[in-house]
Amino acid sequence: MPTQPSVPARRVWVLPVAAVVAVLVVAGGTFAFMTVRQTGTPAKAGATTAATAEKSASAAPVAATADVCSMLDPDEAERLVPGATIDSSTNDNRGDTLVSYVRYTCGWVNRNISYKDVTRSREITVNVSKYEAIGTTTAEKAARIQFDGEFKQYKYQSTHSDEEHYYSPVREYQGVGDQAAAQYQWTREGDKYWYSFGQGVGRVGDVVFQVKFEASQKKKEADFLSTESTQSITEENALREVKGLLGQLAKSVTAWRAGQPLPYHARPKPSPSPSPSPTRIPLPKACVSLKTLAATLVPDTEGAAVRSKEGHSNVSQCQWWNEKLPLGGGKVRWRNLRVAIHTFWDAESARYYLIDQRSKTKFTASSEIGGIKWGKVEKLTGFGQEAFGQAIRQRTDTAQGNRYEIYALDGKNVIWVLLSGSDRPENTPINAPDSVLMDPKEAATGAKSVAKALLGAL
Repeated sequence: MPTQPSVPARRVWVLPVAAVVAVLVVAGGTFAFMTVRQTGTPAKAGATTAATAEKSASAAPVAATADVCSMLDPDEAERLVPGATIDSSTNDNRGDTLVSYVRYTCGWVNRNISYKDVTRSREITVNVSKYEAIGTTTAEKAARIQFDGEFKQYKYQSTHSDEEHYYSPVREYQGVGDQAAAQYQWTREGDKYWYSFGQGVGRVGDVVFQVKFEASQKKKEADFLSTESTQSITEENALREVKGLLGQLAKSVTAWRAGQPLPYHARPKPSPSPSPSPTRIPLPKACVSLKTLAATLVPDTEGAAVRSKEGHSNVSQCQWWNEKLPLGGGKVRWRNLRVAIHTFWDAESARYYLIDQRSKTKFTASSEIGGIKWGKVEKLTGFGQEAFGQAIRQRTDTAQGNRYEIYALDGKNVIWVLLSGSDRPENTPINAPDSVLMDPKEAATGAKSVAKALLGAL
């Protein structure tokens, strides 16, 4: 059946040669480690060779590469960031003569989680850094210094909140690795910006691990740049989740350092299954009731229908298509009428679906991209419980036409109606550049008459 075509940048600290301890304390004040560059007179070759030899002699064997993305309980990670995109990276800083470590990073991200009438954003970031000895500073001492630097930064921040930044008191957790602590913070700028998260740091031996958890939600139909409806994670919830994540990391790091299997196993990925194809069916009763009206809008076609499953709804679609209606004078007309009936288990699910579609429509309203121009969203009265419409002009390589689309809510059903068309020279396709687009008023009037009749037939 034919279808309608259609962080701020990291600072780089430049320091003179200094004691390893001092450098580690400075680096400890940030979530992401800073790059430390050496300046001044280069060390003599002999001194460099001696330092390298001392480092090699004192360094503990490097553990196998850390699979940080497997260090969290996969069920918990899925609960916190459902359907996440998972990405990892490694930063090998063992060539540095001041601070030697390998940092493994994994992120779980999903900023477009649809839930009822809101869109949720969730993100977990994990850093696991294994330190090596340099000179007289053992690997474990280096890790302690890094942890202490992070902890002191938390403490300092907790006494420096203001109207635009809040830092919670520091939470310390006994029994989570050798050391562990967490802090919550938010940042806001009037009604323009709202951002909050929980973060934590822990240590097991010569390994420091850090975690950051962000969560927020916003009304789907809120203005794109407005934070008026934004809800960001609370202090209690953020610290609870961070504590749990720190505990999981402590267990995994302990096992990794001991050369033992990690306590968690990745969830098996489901085999991709193709979406079921729509099933051709006779015109359903509601579409049969439209045949007379459809014949006036799209003459000389009997129509076709399919049934499919879409999300939590059963969908019946009907279409009347004719692209060769003769006009005389070497011209032909194209008309396309489509309707869909989405039937849900309950009225609430149907309403949330309507909200979802309306929010997507508002996102493109009064904009133009790639030959498609979307009109304003029009609130319609007298069409079920809620309804809206939108005019769309299309001049692309796929098709040339004006169309009007309507969504309307009726109990457990949401209907969708589309009427589109254009006129063009004979023996040319529907994307002919010299097409004369259907009168927008005709498209809107026709779509509204179909929507009225369809709602009356349900």
